[in-house]
Amino acid sequence: MTRKFRVAVIGAGFMGSMHASIFANEPRAELVAVVDSDIGRAAALAGQLRGNVKAYSSHLELLAAEELDLVSICTPDHLHLDPALAIAAKGINLFVEKPIASTMDDAAKIVAACKAAGVKLGVGYLLRFDPRYYKARELITSGKIGTPIHIYARRNSARTEGPKRYGGTLPLALHVTVHDVDMVLWMLEGQTPVSVYAQQTDILLGSLGTQDTIAAVVRFSGGTVVTFESAWSLPAGARHMIDARLELIGTEGSFEVQCGDSGLYFADNQTSREIDTQHWPIVENRVGGDLKLQLASVLEWLDGGPSQVASGEEAIRSLELTRALIRSAESGEVERL
Repeated sequence: MTRKFRVAVIGAGFMGSMHASIFANEPRAELVAVVDSDIGRAAALAGQLRGNVKAYSSHLELLAAEELDLVSICTPDHLHLDPALAIAAKGINLFVEKPIASTMDDAAKIVAACKAAGVKLGVGYLLRFDPRYYKARELITSGKIGTPIHIYARRNSARTEGPKRYGGTLPLALHVTVHDVDMVLWMLEGQTPVSVYAQQTDILLGSLGTQDTIAAVVRFSGGTVVTFESAWSLPAGARHMIDARLELIGTEGSFEVQCGDSGLYFADNQTSREIDTQHWPIVENRVGGDLKLQLASVLEWLDGGPSQVASGEEAIRSLELTRALIRSAESGEVERL
């Protein structure tokens, strides 16, 4: 008989709502509760979900009332620390949406607390569950690419997407570029970054407290050079809401991962847009795609199975490199790592 894990989700916003929906429909999970400082929002989400899902206004209320196997934290990144420490202290496994935290100090405290408590910690880097990126990494690990020479990673999106939800809360790089940073570190396993040079602009979005774009060049210890490009400044009418790609040139081969086109494009007399078919598509009123694969993998991991979910240590490395990009872009100087 399949074991059921008692799960709660902290944060009833965009990502938290999807996590809650997936867990509520997952046979190996029992979604116990949703937590949000806005109790009305938590209650509204809980009322939409299958089962007897409760609503709480804080993680302290949740932990005082419920016995849990897993808590998924989907709050803004700078609010991860307090609930993560409290959850670990209770001996409960933890999944945290990326990045693990907004500062290196917070990230180190979260990892240390989970280690001390002997609980599992996973961090939500979704691209690891995108079959295109996963298969591309296999080309490297199988030796078909040879030694990586150069990687180009792009992730540009419309100004009506990320800035609308997150503008002013964290730098662009911690919302967007960190996805590609984690993927590059995963692909270049065994190499470490040694230098970073970055530039950014805030011509369009500076008034919102964020950046239009960031571009960076990173040299790795094995000689590989990586170019990162991220932007939140595509026009609202851009065909691709997320124009993402990753290209690699190696000594024996190359590959391209192209993610700009979802494969489903809709237009009527008022608007035109792509419909998500990959990351969190809604199929028969249920969230599917990469996000569902990721959370299912977390449950399999809790049950003793394998998982490719990013570890706390990997999340710290991603945060460290992304923070170096930000420092270089702000100073205009090369950062040595």
